[in-house]
Amino acid sequence: MRKLATTSAMLLATTAFWTIGVQAGAADEYLIGLIAGTTGAYGSTGIATVNGSQMAVDEVNAAGGVDGHTFKLDPHNDNASATLSGQLYEKLMSQGAIAIAGSPDTGPVTAQLAQRHKFPTIGVVDDGGLTVNPDGPTSPPNPWVFDFGLNTFAWGEKIGQHALKHCPDGLAVLHDPSTYGQGGLFGIQLAYDKAGKKIAMDHTITENWSTGATAGLMPEVNAIKAAGIKCVDVWLTPQDQAAFVQDLHSIGYDAIVYGNDETNADDTYSKLAGDLADGTITAMLTTELHPGPELLAFKDAYKKKFNVDATPFSAGAYDSIKMLAQVIKDVKSTKPEDLQKGFNAVQGFKGMTGTIGFTEQSHITITAEQVTLVKYDAKSKTWVEVTD
Repeated sequence: MRKLATTSAMLLATTAFWTIGVQAGAADEYLIGLIAGTTGAYGSTGIATVNGSQMAVDEVNAAGGVDGHTFKLDPHNDNASATLSGQLYEKLMSQGAIAIAGSPDTGPVTAQLAQRHKFPTIGVVDDGGLTVNPDGPTSPPNPWVFDFGLNTFAWGEKIGQHALKHCPDGLAVLHDPSTYGQGGLFGIQLAYDKAGKKIAMDHTITENWSTGATAGLMPEVNAIKAAGIKCVDVWLTPQDQAAFVQDLHSIGYDAIVYGNDETNADDTYSKLAGDLADGTITAMLTTELHPGPELLAFKDAYKKKFNVDATPFSAGAYDSIKMLAQVIKDVKSTKPEDLQKGFNAVQGFKGMTGTIGFTEQSHITITAEQVTLVKYDAKSKTWVEVTD
């Protein structure tokens, strides 16, 4: 009992400390919490979201802040742990954050807490898809999540449309069991349902996101060969995608390999797979494929600031903070319900990921119309537009 009482007293004292700290800094700073897995299989994506958010925060503050307030970014690594993500979310709320960004790895957790607490959650929240629209793209979105990441529905639908034309022997889909993998499958299924066709093989693969250790995929490789399927979408981590094409090569079986929105976000997959990545098909933001002067300037500034190349996730995270600043100016408030209304009203926002916005019915910035199919060319080590 004494230990319990002491623990309770410590929690009360900590809460009081957080409250005092928030009150003391409230006149000068708006705290923005950020949750992202900066280690593990998707560590590069987490780092990109932190960097992109910080770059936007620095720009907002350099321009004088928002209505007399500066932004303060407080990023945390969730290490792909749902439990840790939930703890971080509650902590950031209690410390007075006006909004929480993320998480790319644990988006379903932050999305659920956003709805429970009626609290705005922005940035790269998983990759949209089923995390934001749990019953599909035409269903009502999570009213408190505004996703600036890529969209599994969009990538899946584009890939499905291509596979319908080029895979007469059927398509196999290997995907993780999370809303990320299921969202990609949902997008592919949308294309197949419209055509009245069925996916030939659907296998769920359990991956280790926290360490990035590759899964054993040889059973799937052998099953695909035995079924004579010549096309496969490997909707898995870049590490497991590379392991798959290596296993495929080891048994001398040729197939068209499709990827996902992480496949070409950076060079993780292409470096690990090497020449075996040649011909891999996925999609890319059209703005990334044909960047305008604003995006090129962003990429140059990002490279100088962080000494790494910008990715679509860093651009999306950047856009989310810049839009947050605009929304606060528009609604002249940081109350959760006011921010929610403000985000729902944004249209025609000129971001690094394109011209974006939200409505009450649409809470994912990227659609299938904003992406283009691309194929990896190992000789030039570039992704080139698919023209057939």
